[in-house]
Amino acid sequence: MKLLYLEEHLACSNYVSDYNVGFKYYHISKGEYFVSSNLNCNCLLFLIKGNIKLSYESQDYILKRNNIGFFPVSTEYTIQVIADADIVINYFNKPIDLCEKLALESLFSFVGKKSHTPIVKTKPALRTFLSSLIYFLREGASCKHFHEIKQKELFFILRFFYTKEEVAGLFAPIISRNLDFKSIVLNNYLNTNSVKELAKICNYSLSSFNRNFKNNFNENPYIWLQNQKLKYIIGKLSNKNIPFSQIIDEFRFSSPAHFTIYCKKHLHLTPSQFRKKHTK
Repeated sequence: MKLLYLEEHLACSNYVSDYNVGFKYYHISKGEYFVSSNLNCNCLLFLIKGNIKLSYESQDYILKRNNIGFFPVSTEYTIQVIADADIVINYFNKPIDLCEKLALESLFSFVGKKSHTPIVKTKPALRTFLSSLIYFLREGASCKHFHEIKQKELFFILRFFYTKEEVAGLFAPIISRNLDFKSIVLNNYLNTNSVKELAKICNYSLSSFNRNFKNNFNENPYIWLQNQKLKYIIGKLSNKNIPFSQIIDEFRFSSPAHFTIYCKKHLHLTPSQFRKKHTK
């Protein structure tokens, strides 16, 4: 059965043509790579079939059939396909409505008890949802409102059929007492070099920002920023195709020598030594 009046749908202003929005279905062949291309959204990845190696936050994970991966905004990841894979990717900025927002905020108490679980398994209700979704996507159903409805349905399935601990573990990087505060921090921290600069971009006084940060991240903002910077640098160093000069410019090191000192301090190796060891 084919989608009727496709030309009419394509002409509609609500038709989603941007791959960064809503749900997308991919079939990726063995040996191919898939690199994160939308750092402005949170990403849910559903592996329908096949095997993939996922590189995320300087760690490698093997995903098998019926696995889910979650990657928060501003996160880079790389997928290497081990066996032909069918994948559905869902990009979203934040929960669709107040109900979903409050539901995630209510899970804050569970986050401290359970660390981020980037990989979980799909359950029967979710597999049924994904099967019908793939059918619609293959037939060309890509209306903005259709994606919004499916997004809401997805969140309901997670709330109905997954425990609060499971949902909290999956979405831990974005859950806080105030999702709006955490969202604005995650969207802007890569463009700053200091807590003071980040507070200004987020439109908070330094004292108010520090207080809100502690309440929502349970961490010192300076230490958190340094750890995030280090994770990104490790990820870049682990990719032999990225020249050191690009890393130096991107993270605003004053010179190659400054970058080497930083790596020796935090990684106990020079950039060249780290890359050689990792590649080996």
